[in-house]
Amino acid sequence: MASFSQLQSQMQSQGLAVPLEPLVGLGPSGPRVSTKGSCVDPSGNDAETGDSDRCGLYIEADPARLVAVGKVYEGSTLVHNTPLLPGQVKVSVDEVKDADAPVPIPTDEVSLVGQALHNFLAWSTHLVKSLLH
Repeated sequence: MASFSQLQSQMQSQGLAVPLEPLVGLGPSGPRVSTKGSCVDPSGNDAETGDSDRCGLYIEADPARLVAVGKVYEGSTLVHNTPLLPGQVKVSVDEVKDADAPVPIPTDEVSLVGQALHNFLAWSTHLVKSLLH
């Protein structure tokens, strides 16, 4: 197999545009990491903001009702490339308490808490309560 510099020389001699030196080798690349922020980090850490905190996720009721346990990502501003609005926070759902309860801020994919397991969601800030460890 020809080296990159040999390919560059051959292309120059044929009057073709010469590509720049690649930043990585021409061989197989290493493992890829999602940069979209759509996957829950199993370590419990958010790549954007550091450690996350366990929280109770509630829905509007009288009184508010606990429907899930998860993690809150206080410094995040996006969920699935959608900006959080004022009064919203990014959460991940780790434990479902009521699978049939509606999530406060539904998406095309998630409208019930049972569909939210291991996903990032926007949640109303006033419905997120810190849990003691």
